[in-house]
Amino acid sequence: MIALTCYGGVGEIGGNKLLLEDGESRLFFDFGTSYGQRYRYFEEYLKPRTGAGLLDYLEMGLLPPLRGLYREDLIPSGQRGLPGEAAFWQTFSASPAYRDLQGQEIHGVLLSHAHLDHSGAISFLRGDIPVYTTLTTAFTAKAIQDTGKSSDLDGEICYFSRRSLEGDYLSPERGSGYQGRPFVIVGGQAPSPEAALFWRQSPSTKALHLDRAQLPANQIGRLPLRAFPLDHSVLGAAGYAVETSQGWVAYSGDLRLHGARGQRSRDFAAGLAALRPLAFLCEGTRAGEGPGVTEEEAFRSCLAAAREAKGMVVADFGARNVERLFSFAAIAAETKRRLVITPRDAYLLEALYLAEPELPGLWGDVLIYQERRGKRDKWEKGLWERHAGRAIRAEDMRGDLGRFILCFSFWDVNELIDLAPRGGAYIYSSTEAHNEEQALDLRRLENWVGHFGLALRGHPERERGFHASGHASGEELLALIRQVRPHYLVPIHTEHPEYFAAGLAGTGIEVSPPEYGRRLAFGG
Repeated sequence: MIALTCYGGVGEIGGNKLLLEDGESRLFFDFGTSYGQRYRYFEEYLKPRTGAGLLDYLEMGLLPPLRGLYREDLIPSGQRGLPGEAAFWQTFSASPAYRDLQGQEIHGVLLSHAHLDHSGAISFLRGDIPVYTTLTTAFTAKAIQDTGKSSDLDGEICYFSRRSLEGDYLSPERGSGYQGRPFVIVGGQAPSPEAALFWRQSPSTKALHLDRAQLPANQIGRLPLRAFPLDHSVLGAAGYAVETSQGWVAYSGDLRLHGARGQRSRDFAAGLAALRPLAFLCEGTRAGEGPGVTEEEAFRSCLAAAREAKGMVVADFGARNVERLFSFAAIAAETKRRLVITPRDAYLLEALYLAEPELPGLWGDVLIYQERRGKRDKWEKGLWERHAGRAIRAEDMRGDLGRFILCFSFWDVNELIDLAPRGGAYIYSSTEAHNEEQALDLRRLENWVGHFGLALRGHPERERGFHASGHASGEELLALIRQVRPHYLVPIHTEHPEYFAAGLAGTGIEVSPPEYGRRLAFGG
């Protein structure tokens, strides 16, 4: 008998935290931030208190109450007048999802990709729990963390600052360096000496104690493990299959079939079909939706808009969507413009080329936008030392803005004040708003674009074809599941699990929708 307990990704998109148990073997498929739950209580300026450690996250349901799973330095002993670690957990012991995992080994987290709704809550896990993932995902996660500005606890994925109580407030320990997490690399990618150096390099003046990434990884604990590369909107995505005592259990992570790496997802389905899995944990972000825009279609729409533009072109696409960045590099070449990227994008590119040297060449004539700033962090100082000849400032561009495609997002639009464009195009090649705050941001973006006389192209409510989703359509997922033919299908990462029960009726595949914190048992 094996058991699956879902602590996220249940009736929601993202936040996957899926615990698989087989005898003494225990592992998680992903351990991500649940943004739906977070936005019920918090927003940009109202955040969980870092000085309270785990308390706010557990109280508001952002983390499952699993004693023994989390970093001990984040337990604010003495909260609510109760002394000690045991008393702290007593506060949450009445929750139906509460469980004591003390003394029970967690053999690792199988991380599918670097998006925070799959990886963000790893920040809270005990520092000895290994993270299994591809080299590209590991390097993407480190680049994101190195360049991050957030003081939130849920950004400490690759390394973290240990905390200690100062009065009743948890603060980073003075004089201590970063504590690294153990990463195990799947997929056979061995880092070069240069890549290994990047992995252990601190982004600040604090020392980073991060071990060399371990490899190879063909099992997790005592369970055989298979990793499959996938097509998704971030490079390095992978699906997994674990051989339990009752048969193979597979996990899709997030996948699509309409990107440049679409064949990888097709090979994943064929590989799983050969394993004849007992259970398949499959995402369903676009359950009920038909075919969407492909990456090639998005490229053509963005290219046409750039050709029509008179003046500067701003390209706004999802953070870490490097395939879209490659598309805009090709558009820049086609329209005889120069591509300008942010320092964070440049740093990520460096990391990706270390992980995947075979990626298409991009640097060429690419420039890096240098914001006006007083103090620069260590990672950025190093970037400018390596790329001094690529630096370009607003005053360097103002004379002929029509020569550039500038890769900005909503969070960079205040730089338009220095650039002072009068006309041109703002190409919105990103996802639609998923909540009220994002809808407000889109309205604010319209105001910025209108103020500077830019034409807003690709508005998600008015002009289709400028953005390709990172997820397969519902019809594609049903076809993929029928090909895999698992005995059990567990729909996760979806708001419409009932779609799979209806779509798979009569196939012999038993659909088992999960419930938060409730164990699903499989096998005899």
